[in-house]
Amino acid sequence: MNKLLMFLLTLSCAALLAGAARADPYWISYEGNDFPENEGWTRVYGDENGHGQGGAERWIEDGNLVIDGRRDIAIYDSYTMSRSVNPGPGETFIMHWRLKVEEVSAYQDPSLVVFSDDSWAVAVNYAESYLRSSFDEGVIIPFESGLYHEYEFRSTDMRTYELFIDDSLAHQGVFSDVISSSEVSWGDGWQGSASLARWDYFEFGVVPEPCNIVGIGLLCAVHCASRK
Repeated sequence: MNKLLMFLLTLSCAALLAGAARADPYWISYEGNDFPENEGWTRVYGDENGHGQGGAERWIEDGNLVIDGRRDIAIYDSYTMSRSVNPGPGETFIMHWRLKVEEVSAYQDPSLVVFSDDSWAVAVNYAESYLRSSFDEGVIIPFESGLYHEYEFRSTDMRTYELFIDDSLAHQGVFSDVISSSEVSWGDGWQGSASLARWDYFEFGVVPEPCNIVGIGLLCAVHCASRK
């Protein structure tokens, strides 16, 4: 192989590997086998009697966290984790969850939100047959009611995102400028509405983009092959 090409490939491979070493990917997964507050999440809850009072009826059933806040529309019961969420170069922020929304009254109630490290956010609220992007006026995304659905949220820059439902691209949107930062939250997050929902799992993290992994593999493969 041409020595210059070999040199350039070696440099490229080394640079990619160095970038991967400097990155700090992580993955946090809640599987519905215990209450979230027992697995590192902070429970934020309340009801008509005030913050930290009552909250929703909750139980674990068949590997699902069931949240039933139908007793009163003042009930909220969500789970939050504060940590750096912004992906670095060549990385992607991902949220992935499986959820069945059984009943919602008055307004959208099950919800989730991600706040970037530099105070940009996306929030999603659920009704029985659609979800709404709270900060994007008029963005309503339908889904078949009464079923579990898998959702995946992806962003490489925490300014734009893609939302997939059951492996199909459902929406491309943008983050909104807010005050809070570096936080992920999900559950029964709204007062003024009541709901019954089953969360099979919720997970999020920062992962290397697939192209970088492939690039490292291809460059190193060429490098190794050239030595034979």
